[in-house]
Amino acid sequence: MPDKSLMFVLVIGFLSVSLTGCPIWHSTDTPVDEFKVTEPATKARFYLYVPSEYDSARKWPLVVTLHGTPGYDSAHMQVKEWKALAEEHGFIVLAPKLTSVQGVLPVARSSRLKQLATDERRVLAAMAEVKKRYNIDERTVMITGYSAGGFPMYYIAMRNPEKFNAMAARLCNCNLEILKTLPVSTASRKINILIYFSKTGINPVYSGHNPIGRQSWSAYEYLRRQDHRSMKIKAVEGGHQRRPEIAYTFWRRYWPTQR
Repeated sequence: MPDKSLMFVLVIGFLSVSLTGCPIWHSTDTPVDEFKVTEPATKARFYLYVPSEYDSARKWPLVVTLHGTPGYDSAHMQVKEWKALAEEHGFIVLAPKLTSVQGVLPVARSSRLKQLATDERRVLAAMAEVKKRYNIDERTVMITGYSAGGFPMYYIAMRNPEKFNAMAARLCNCNLEILKTLPVSTASRKINILIYFSKTGINPVYSGHNPIGRQSWSAYEYLRRQDHRSMKIKAVEGGHQRRPEIAYTFWRRYWPTQR
């Protein structure tokens, strides 16, 4: 049985985050706004940011960013946290609305798998729709998750590795038992992977409790055993904060020299 005092501290910590949201500390000012799109076949809804200097004459990198638990994260918050970087460095941001991203309350494995399959269809459909509208560089597409966005991130990346050149787990949850059921292939081993987590854990009220740190190491060690070699893992300062710039800096190393 879980320690009642620990559970009380965790619940209070979660409620405080849920009521205030997980704030975006950096600037979200950009010359143009993000906008909402509905993919016609699946009716999947997603947000998109396209830089003000978009020119269809050249190919553009794409970030697919997956939000965390509803109540303190959302697709809209994800596109807002990424859009200033996208404007400055010249890439497009796709932030889909997801169903499999409950990271606090327990979810039955069968339910999680069903939700992951739904999210996979929606994300792939949204990506296809973006590629119809914009000139996307297929060699430079990163999938990234924040917090519970790690559940669909690992699932979608491992099942569709040919679609991504990089994956960045930003303080991400991971269900190792589900990860072990996903295919490992030559294509998946080519994905450049960064996993980072907070040194202090998810809850500053009780910083000794760091489930995401443990899950991050479990995912890293498992993938390394499967011969994924282009991988990095690191602990970062600052608690459970949004840190898209770390993921961008990692991904930027793998952009083609000519686009």
